[in-house]
Amino acid sequence: MKQEIQVKCSKGNLALIRDFVNRWLDEQEVKGVLANQIVLAIDEACSNCMIHHHNCDGRSKIEVGLNYEGETIYVEIKDSGKAFPIDQYKPQAINDIIRKRNKGGMGIYLINQIMDEIEIEQQNDHFIYKFAKHLG
Repeated sequence: MKQEIQVKCSKGNLALIRDFVNRWLDEQEVKGVLANQIVLAIDEACSNCMIHHHNCDGRSKIEVGLNYEGETIYVEIKDSGKAFPIDQYKPQAINDIIRKRNKGGMGIYLINQIMDEIEIEQQNDHFIYKFAKHLG
């Protein structure tokens, strides 16, 4: 069953998204490290949208949808504007990120490590990040 949440683009609302995802995963009986990883990937993607696409403008909104079909969890993050090409991003080597001690830079790396499928659907006035995590 698909469930969705829509929140304003304020970093304070990331906690609402994490709580929503945690409750939904618990209902699907996805627990432990796997659940924490999925929450982390969604949190990173949503925070990137809020910070980089909307400058934390509380008038803008993003929408997160979750669905579980067969042995796969599907995530859709709907946002306005132009998508960052997360599906084509080639992250730096983890050792380079650590050595440079840059603030940030780990989110897309983590999303790519955690999720099994990543794609972007671009529409005229919005885009959708689509992630899949295979459990079987």
